[in-house]
Amino acid sequence: MNEQLQLLLDLPKRQIILSLQPEPYQQIKEGKKTIEFRRRFIKEPAAAFIYVSSPVKQIKAFIEFGMPIQEDIDTLVSIAEGHERGSGAELREYFSGVSHGYAIPILSCIEFAPMSLELLKGGYAFNPPQSYMNLSVNPRLEQALLKKMMT
Repeated sequence: MNEQLQLLLDLPKRQIILSLQPEPYQQIKEGKKTIEFRRRFIKEPAAAFIYVSSPVKQIKAFIEFGMPIQEDIDTLVSIAEGHERGSGAELREYFSGVSHGYAIPILSCIEFAPMSLELLKGGYAFNPPQSYMNLSVNPRLEQALLKKMMT
């Protein structure tokens, strides 16, 4: 097994499934996006299996997230602008209606052979989350995803 993968699996982090749209996922995969912004998130580092939404509809990657930074919107917009000039207005719109949010550092991204939504629903009673879900609520899927990463 690849040493980096073993290191990730040994980390005592909460495991989640996180939904991403295809474009942000592609930016993460290419290393162009190094921070994920969310209106709500857990307050600890996380290991996330990534569900890429329509039209892809697959779980196809594993991302290690660092410690989330919870801040007011102005601070988050400043962080975003520091990483990608011109991204602040779109981010401010995304955070409309909330007073704070999260900037979550992306530490690594590993792709693996995808699992289709059809397989996930039929074999594991999986319904894609709007934002994220704790993987511990579906132990069968958790075992299948960990096994998939090791092959």
